[in-house]
Amino acid sequence: MDKKPMLQSSGVYLATLALSDLLFLLLDLPYSLQTEWNVYVLNFPVVCEGFTVVYLAAQYMSPLLTLAFTTERYIAIKFPLKRRMYCTVRRALCMSSCIALTSLGLCGIQGYFWTYDTKVKECLRRVGESTQELWETWTWVTEMIMFLCVPLIILILNLLVIFEIRKSRKVALKLNRILFKTNATTTMLLAVSFFLILTTLPVSIMYALYESFPPGNDFIDIETNGKWQAHFRYYRARTVIYNIGLTHFFMNFYIYLMAGERFRREVMNAIRCRSSRRGLSKQRLETTKMESFYSSDAM
Repeated sequence: MDKKPMLQSSGVYLATLALSDLLFLLLDLPYSLQTEWNVYVLNFPVVCEGFTVVYLAAQYMSPLLTLAFTTERYIAIKFPLKRRMYCTVRRALCMSSCIALTSLGLCGIQGYFWTYDTKVKECLRRVGESTQELWETWTWVTEMIMFLCVPLIILILNLLVIFEIRKSRKVALKLNRILFKTNATTTMLLAVSFFLILTTLPVSIMYALYESFPPGNDFIDIETNGKWQAHFRYYRARTVIYNIGLTHFFMNFYIYLMAGERFRREVMNAIRCRSSRRGLSKQRLETTKMESFYSSDAM
């Protein structure tokens, strides 16, 4: 009897990552219209308070999901016999849901910071010295955790994964064909992780340098004021780096095409309207062989 192929938990994380990135890109359009083009599409009750919560949560999910599948990949490489216990589709679904809820929980307070002012009919941040201080502290801490600390942890895990792969080269010689396909998936996930690091760390560093390039104290002779000019140069550089950093929200598809052999094959099958049943059956056979090898090792 022909059974269904075993699903990979990494696919759950990548699918959730794609959905969160798509959500961010959809929300970035009204955000840009509101803040850069003065097209006020968010000046409505409830929309004003809820938009920032969902908008920031979509951003926070990206590094957290990347951390999740990077950790899973490390477990699969370091402890292959425990892969079936910890790297399951059910666990990946549960973890993805927890990440979504955690992101919404961290951003929920933004619904308090932003409110629709019925007098001026605009979406504004709440006034008050204590509220302003709380907003600055909360935003600074969460941004540094999500876009500085988490990428650094991902970087460390990636280096550990590469180290473990090098250690297991002797095993790879025995299971050359099988581990080649496993390493292809690892290569694709490492590429996604490293690209996230390269696009988020510079943005976090630039935002951390804001206090080093403050605006001038007055608006007199701005063109010749060294403090203002340094601030403008910093702001231009930050804007360029920020826009480059946004690329990780839509470049993953191209990374999958370049680094994922199976992904390229599935895309071509979808374009040509072909079935991939034979390829999946072959992969299932190789996966069974690999698990049998590890099982015999454990006995």
